[in-house]
Amino acid sequence: MPLTNKGRKIMKSMKGQYGKKEGEKVFYASRNKGTIKGVERANKGKLMRGKNKKPDFIIMIALAEKKKKKNNKKG
Repeated sequence: MPLTNKGRKIMKSMKGQYGKKEGEKVFYASRNKGTIKGVERANKGKLMRGKNKKPDFIIMIALAEKKKKKNNKKG
């Protein structure tokens, strides 16, 4: 997944502190544990959560299509 600016800064810092391979391991382990948040961009159909986060245009289209499918099944 692509990293946000925050994620790139943290990754760079960890690689400098722990070395290239170990820094990546520590970064992704921290992300998976939930110690650091907001380091990856949302994929298509995934909502971004947090303050001042707005979904991209593609995400809004995906959500609109999902709502259409639900409405068609009901009717």
